[in-house]
Amino acid sequence: MTDNMQVTAVDLCSWFSAERMRRYEESALDPVALYVWNTHMSKAYLEDIAHVEVMLRNFISTRLASDCGREDWFDQTDHFGFDYEFCKAVERVKRRIRYAGHSITPDRVIAGLSLDSWRFLLVRKLEPTVWKALRDRANGGMPYYKSRRRKEFETHIVQLLDMRNRCSHQEPLIRPDADTEREYLDFQWENLLWVARVIDPKAADWIRSQSRVPTLRKLRPVHSASDLANLPKAEFMMPGPERDRLVGLILDGTKIATAALLLDYVECADPLPRTGNRSVLVNSDDHGVAVLATTDVAVIRLADVTDQHAIDEGEGDTTAAEWRRTHEMFWDSDEYRAEFRDPSFPLDDDTLVVLEHFTVTQRL
Repeated sequence: MTDNMQVTAVDLCSWFSAERMRRYEESALDPVALYVWNTHMSKAYLEDIAHVEVMLRNFISTRLASDCGREDWFDQTDHFGFDYEFCKAVERVKRRIRYAGHSITPDRVIAGLSLDSWRFLLVRKLEPTVWKALRDRANGGMPYYKSRRRKEFETHIVQLLDMRNRCSHQEPLIRPDADTEREYLDFQWENLLWVARVIDPKAADWIRSQSRVPTLRKLRPVHSASDLANLPKAEFMMPGPERDRLVGLILDGTKIATAALLLDYVECADPLPRTGNRSVLVNSDDHGVAVLATTDVAVIRLADVTDQHAIDEGEGDTTAAEWRRTHEMFWDSDEYRAEFRDPSFPLDDDTLVVLEHFTVTQRL
């Protein structure tokens, strides 16, 4: 992230073309951060689409092999009536296998066929053969797709293919305004999960659980100055040298975490931070210098804070014991306790602390 911050929108225009960068410049205060975010989002979507693509090909291949009784079902044009495009795709895969010095096997051909090729099998012309074979319970059927409508299924696959191509070619996933962009990304996310779900709901749940897409979406750079103005402030310590030191540690990536007593939130009736929350990091002059996004939140006992969290706070402590000593000095100070209605609150192993991790999504 630090290296990226040394690059300007002018640099990206010279490398990737002004036309390509135009949409990024129109869609965020920091077009460089937005371009990087779009890249990460594309790769995250591709990870999930790859899982769905493999599921789809195994689903189709198993049923067509069962229907014709042959593992090389892709060569059984007389049985299924494959069109020219699919047959051509099979021949291209075979040529690549031969060129690589391998023997042609069903597994290699099936693995070599792209999502475009599988899409060819779902056209209306093949409904009496391929789609019938996919629906047939004797071949395994479609137990999780009750309506079994070919056109609906094909439409979802075409949409999945379009998203895969867009992500593969590093095309913008962003849209001019926040609402349109949210709807678009929601649609694409639900579409790929729909395909997975009608093949196997358990697999769809697994893809959802391990995906990086939901977390990355929460890190999107802000659209406009008005969006920025609506974000809460992130204020570390009181204004002065100590705050500016912490701001510097955050900006150079040393400090990626902070901690507070749960009692602090209760006393002020403030909601706990949540993953995806954004705030504007301010310096001692009350100027916004960066947008922060919360990446993780945990409420734990003081005694359970780890050495890693101490290191993540980036203030010089390398063990939980060191971290606890320095924090207890602050939490036990008269100045701090004076802010509470009951300044005599206990501070022991069972005291609950809120640990928050964050990242800089853009500089201002």
